[in-house]
Amino acid sequence: MKAYVQHKAVKHLKKVDPLLHAAALPHYETVLAKGMHRRNYSKLFAHLAGSIVSQQLSTKAADTIWGRLKGKCKGEVTAETILKLRITSMRSAGLSAAKIKALKELAKAVQSGEVDFKKLAKLPEEEAITTLSSVWGIGRWTAEMFLMFALLREDIFSLGDLGLTRSMETLYGIPKDSPKAVYLEISEKWSPYRSTASRVLWRLRDTKSYR
Repeated sequence: MKAYVQHKAVKHLKKVDPLLHAAALPHYETVLAKGMHRRNYSKLFAHLAGSIVSQQLSTKAADTIWGRLKGKCKGEVTAETILKLRITSMRSAGLSAAKIKALKELAKAVQSGEVDFKKLAKLPEEEAITTLSSVWGIGRWTAEMFLMFALLREDIFSLGDLGLTRSMETLYGIPKDSPKAVYLEISEKWSPYRSTASRVLWRLRDTKSYR
């Protein structure tokens, strides 16, 4: 018997959403493994900075720019190294003016204590999202992805993620671009494991494996 069948999220999804559970069976092991790494507070700034860099870019382009930025930061992207970088140096890495401003504002917020990752980890979801979204250049989607993948919050559902809603439309036969309430109603039954359900849906879309 595979270890994942005893996972609380798997048991919950099997009970409340048999359709999603059946589609997820081939993918649980992969999905759950990605959510089991330990939270490393020292890397959280870099994780969020990386999310800013990758906005509206292909994975290849984002990786290239991130590599250049990391090089200019001497291998460690931190609030301190970002604040020390000249704007011209950041531009030469391939960053737009908006992303440079967002990175600088994030660095300032972290240094001032406006954004404290350890405190953020303990805040309720909406409060944490509001705190992150108060930083220039960080929107709700970026904040939600940070909570899910960096802070390992278990109950995050991003209504603004197009890949997620498209996957739901395919699995549940929902008309394209239905009212938001339709997606939210389905997601509510996954709680408190909406993050696992979301990872499953992304995985189904990536592998195009629906049952």
